Amino acid sequence: MATNMDGDKIDPITEKPIVSATVTSVTADSDPGALESDTAKPSRDLKQAIYAIVGGVALPCIPIIVVSAVLLYVIFKHRIVPREGWPDLYVATAKAATGNVTTLIKEIRHQGGNAAYYVEYNPSTITTIASWTGRVIPYLSSSIMALVAFFAARHIVIKSKHGDHTQLPTPEQLTLLISLLGGSGFGPLKETALYRWGRKEKLVAPLPAAFAALGVITLLGLIIPIVDTWFGVATQPVTITQLYNTSTKAYHSYGRNLDPGTTDSAICPDGPGYQAGSGSSGQSWWWPCNLFTTIPHPANIFLQGAVAVADLQLSGTTNDMLSNYTGLLSSDSTQNQTMFFYADSRSSKTLDFKAQTLGISTQCIIATTTCGYIDTNETDYQAFKCSDGFGGDVSYCYPNVWPANASESGLGGCTTGIGYATDAQLSSAAPMVNFTDADGLSETEIQGFLQQNPTYFATWGIGFPALDSRLFLNGDDQVFPNSSSQATWILNCSSTVYDVTYTYVNGALHSFNATVAEPVWGAFFSAPFTWSWLGGLMPAKLSLENAAYFAGSKASTGAEMATLWAQEYSKAALQLSVGVFQPLVNDIEQIRNSTISVARIPMVPLYLLLGFKFIYVIVVILLAIGAYCFTHPAETEVVKAQLSVQGLAAAHFDQPDLVRKNVVQEVQSRLELAKNGGSPTSDTPAGQPLKRAATEPAMGSAPAGEATEEPAKVGLMPTCAGTWKFVLLADGAWQSVKPIVQTLVLNEAKDGKFGAIGDAYAAWK
Repeated sequence: MATNMDGDKIDPITEKPIVSATVTSVTADSDPGALESDTAKPSRDLKQAIYAIVGGVALPCIPIIVVSAVLLYVIFKHRIVPREGWPDLYVATAKAATGNVTTLIKEIRHQGGNAAYYVEYNPSTITTIASWTGRVIPYLSSSIMALVAFFAARHIVIKSKHGDHTQLPTPEQLTLLISLLGGSGFGPLKETALYRWGRKEKLVAPLPAAFAALGVITLLGLIIPIVDTWFGVATQPVTITQLYNTSTKAYHSYGRNLDPGTTDSAICPDGPGYQAGSGSSGQSWWWPCNLFTTIPHPANIFLQGAVAVADLQLSGTTNDMLSNYTGLLSSDSTQNQTMFFYADSRSSKTLDFKAQTLGISTQCIIATTTCGYIDTNETDYQAFKCSDGFGGDVSYCYPNVWPANASESGLGGCTTGIGYATDAQLSSAAPMVNFTDADGLSETEIQGFLQQNPTYFATWGIGFPALDSRLFLNGDDQVFPNSSSQATWILNCSSTVYDVTYTYVNGALHSFNATVAEPVWGAFFSAPFTWSWLGGLMPAKLSLENAAYFAGSKASTGAEMATLWAQEYSKAALQLSVGVFQPLVNDIEQIRNSTISVARIPMVPLYLLLGFKFIYVIVVILLAIGAYCFTHPAETEVVKAQLSVQGLAAAHFDQPDLVRKNVVQEVQSRLELAKNGGSPTSDTPAGQPLKRAATEPAMGSAPAGEATEEPAKVGLMPTCAGTWKFVLLADGAWQSVKPIVQTLVLNEAKDGKFGAIGDAYAAWK
C-alpha cells in the first residue's frame, strides 16, 4: 500500500491518509468497567450538575410563577365583590335559558361561563399580563428536556456498566433519543412514532420516557396558549352595580305617617281622629284630624294643611307624591287591583329602600239602572232609590234629600254627589248629626262619619260627558238612561285603606305588602267628601267633579268609566289628607351605584389557565427533584452532555473537549487546520486538527460484508482521561461510534446548520 511523505498509508480509492486508532480487543461478555486497566474513574462535577438542574427548573418555572402571581395579585387586589345587599332589597338576576347547543357554545367561548370575578382594572392590561407566559412557553421545552436527559444518561450508564446490551439503544434509536432530548417540538415526536410504527421495533427504556415527557411538555405548550387566547377573548369590560350600606342615622325619610304636631300645635296627636263634643246636651261625635274648625258651625270647616294639599293636587313644589301598584293586594284577593299610596318624589335609582305608608284601593260598578233612576220629560224628576234607606236626588250633593214635590227636583245645584252607606248593598245611609244644636245657632244636621274599612258609598254625576255620547258604545243606557241626551249616572263603590310596606329598588317598585288598616281610617279619608258641599271643603267638591270629568272623557263604556272614576277617587282621597302626614324614616336602605366600569374575568378560563401552568411547573419540579435524587447528577451530568449533537460531534472526531465548547466555532477552526495540515505538535486540543475516530473493525468482529445476527447497540464506557466515550457493541465487541454521527452531524452540516463548516466538512470527509 502506498504511503505519503509523512509515512502515512494512503487509501487507493479516496487517496486520503488512513487514520487508525488503537482498539482494545473485547468480547460481548466483557465487563465495560474493566476494558482498560489503566482507566481513570470518570470525573464528577456536582456543581455543574446542580447548575444544570437549577437552570432547567428556573428558566421555565420562574417566569410562570412570577407572571401568575402578578396576575392573581392584580385580580384580588382590585377585585370588586358585588354585594347582594339587604335580603328585602335583593333583585335576582335570572339568566335567560340557553335555547340550543350552538348558543351555549358561543356563550362559553365568548363569555367563559357565568362564574366570574369583577376587577376594577383595565381588561387589556390583565389579558396582556396573562399572555406573557403563553408566548414563551412553547420555546422552553429544550430546557425541560435537559432534565429528562439526566434520566436517559443514567439509564445508558447503568446498562453499559452491567453489560446489558439488550437495554441499550441502537444507533437509530440513539439518534431519535438525542432528537427528543433536543426538545424541538413535534418533529422528534413524529419521527419517533413513524420509526416505531414502521420498524415494529421495540424502543428501549429511555426512548418511551423521553417521548412521553416531550409529548406532555409539547401538549401543555400548545394548550396553555390556546386557553390563554380564550381567556383574552372572554375577559371583557362591563358595567356592574355595587351596593353600599349606610348608617341608620343617615337614613332618608321616604315613608309617611300622621304628624303628631307639637305641644303648642297638635295636629293628629291621638291618631286619625278624636272624640269631640258640642252643646250642653253633651252630644259627641268622632272628629277627623284632617279637618279643623274654629267655631262649631258647618261654614267654618276647612282642610288641615291646605297648602300641602294644593301643592300635591296642582303639581307644585313638594316632596309628596302618589305612586300606584296593580296586583293581588292580599292572599284573599282573586283578581288584580290598583292601589295608590303616599310616596316621596326624592326616590331615585341611586337609593334602594324599604318604607311604610298608607294607600287606598277603590272599586266601582255602574248602578244607574239598579238604583232605579227616574227621569221623565214631563216633570224633570231626577230621583233615584238604591234601597229604602238610601236614595235622593241627583242634583243634590248628598243622599236622602227628597224634594217636597216634583217641581223642586233637580234644583239642588250639584253636578256631582256622594253618600256613604253602611254596607255594599247601600241598605242605609250614614246617620245625620246635629252639629250646632247647643250653641243657639240654626239647627243644622249633616251626615256623620262611618268608622268602617272598607267604606261603601254611591256617587252620581250629571253632564259627564257633556252632551256627547259618541265615545260610548251603542249609547250606553247606564250613562244615558232612557235615551236621554244628558249623561246621568250612578256608581256603587267601595274603598279600602291599607297599611303599606313597600321596597323601592333601582328606580322601581320592587315588592309590595298591604294589610287592611283599622276601621277608623275609613272615616278619616272619607271625611272631606262627606262634607264636600260645605264652602270650606271646596277642594273635595272639585275633586269629585274632576274625577267625573276625567272618567266621562276617557271611557267608552259605563264599566270603564266606573273603573277610571274609582282610580281618581283613590288619588283624591290621599291628596285631600296629605297635609296631616309627615315623612317617616325608611326601615332599611342601601346606596346603589350602577356605573362601575370593571373587567369581567371568567373563572373557568382563568383557573384552567392557572391549572395548566401549575401542572407545567409541577412536572418540571418533579423532574428536577428526580434528576437530583435518583440519577447521581455529579456523574450523570458529564454523560448527559454526550446526548446531544455536540456530544456526537466530539465522539465522531474523538475530541471530548468539544462537548462544553461552541461546536460550530471549534469544528470550523479545526477543519481549517485539517485542510491546511494543522499543527500536529500542538499540546492543546484547539491547536490539533480533527481526527477520524477509530473505524477499523475491532478484534473479534465479523469480516466486512457479513451480516451480524443482532443489531448493534450503543453504550458508554469510561476512558483513560476520566471521561465517557460512546462505544458500539457490534459483532459481540465494543468499538467507537462513528456511524451514529452520520445521521445527525453530517446531515446538519449538509443542511447548512453549521454554516460554512458544512461545505468544508463535506469536502474533508
